[in-house]
Amino acid sequence: MTADVPETSSGGSVRVVLVSDPGLPSEIARALAPRLPDHLRRAVRTRVRWQVDTMTAPLSVSEQADVSDIAEAVRSHLDGAEWDVAIFLTDLPRRARLYPISVEVDTALRAALISLPALGVRRLRRRVRQAVVDVVRELVAHEETPRHPEVIGRPPREPVPDTHPGPEQPERYVVPGLRGHTRLVAGMVYANRPWRLFGSLSRALAGVFATATVLFVNSATWNLATALGAVQHAVITAGSAVALTLWIIVDHQLWERGAHLPARHHPLYPYNLVTLVTIALAVVVLATALFAILAAVSFLLLDASVLRKFIGRQVGVGDYLFLAWFITAIAMIGGAFGTSLEGDEKVSDAAYGRRQRERQRMLRQMSRPEQGGRGGPDTTDG
Repeated sequence: MTADVPETSSGGSVRVVLVSDPGLPSEIARALAPRLPDHLRRAVRTRVRWQVDTMTAPLSVSEQADVSDIAEAVRSHLDGAEWDVAIFLTDLPRRARLYPISVEVDTALRAALISLPALGVRRLRRRVRQAVVDVVRELVAHEETPRHPEVIGRPPREPVPDTHPGPEQPERYVVPGLRGHTRLVAGMVYANRPWRLFGSLSRALAGVFATATVLFVNSATWNLATALGAVQHAVITAGSAVALTLWIIVDHQLWERGAHLPARHHPLYPYNLVTLVTIALAVVVLATALFAILAAVSFLLLDASVLRKFIGRQVGVGDYLFLAWFITAIAMIGGAFGTSLEGDEKVSDAAYGRRQRERQRMLRQMSRPEQGGRGGPDTTDG
């Protein structure tokens, strides 16, 4: 890190480095960097030239690692990693007691840590930019009042226990109350990309479509599907979705236990809740896509006269939809058998965001005292 940040009247150059975890934080940093100098010129009243660079590196293995720990780790892993202001972007959730931490600022190091999950999902890229601008204003122009308190929250009312007590403690911002917890869970789920889960599970998809194909050409299925009412279809669908969700979690041991993580990671509710919501949303995405496909195939390939011959009455649009609905619910059970054929690592990769996977691998390495060495960053972007 360079020695001094230029003063407001120096007319020098300020290098802002966005160091981000792999995955979603890195994508946001790369998208933000080109336009960030313009935003900083408008928001920070200084006569300086803004230079913004991006780097990608795993930042932290622990929720409790503060910004000074991360700055030290980044400097040790990234050759020539010097900055006037360093902004670390992570999708690792952070908490102060029960409050999600959104931003942590260390004025002595001229560095800050922004936890994306605490910013939520709605207009996330815009919120990240606003948080970065507020942090740079505080570090460069010494503006202590944030311009976007609705985004980064407020300082905690009670002191936060520090991992490394000392005279200079980082300043933290938290998002309190139900809004903070909702943001945190939603942000973690978003980082997991649940809509991509089944795209990486080829065997599960094969099981779903194989089951659907067999049912679709079965006349007994036609009779049963058109005889059931909407309430019965809804109950069957809900039951199959719950069964598939729980099967994936239990079969691949995705549920965290307290013994698996250090005590400082407790409570575990965000991790397990996020896992449950991620898998459930992925199942909903699968069911919706399968229903749309089956409904289209039914209208295109299943002639009304053929269907009428087997069910013994006039055929309406509702019959086609009920048929697609019923096959979707039953076929998802076939998908559970398909997921059993996938490796645990592959399912874990689909269920967790990249940052969470990296953290778990590093925690497993730390739990082996005999194993030496320290992993470096994945990539570096100039």
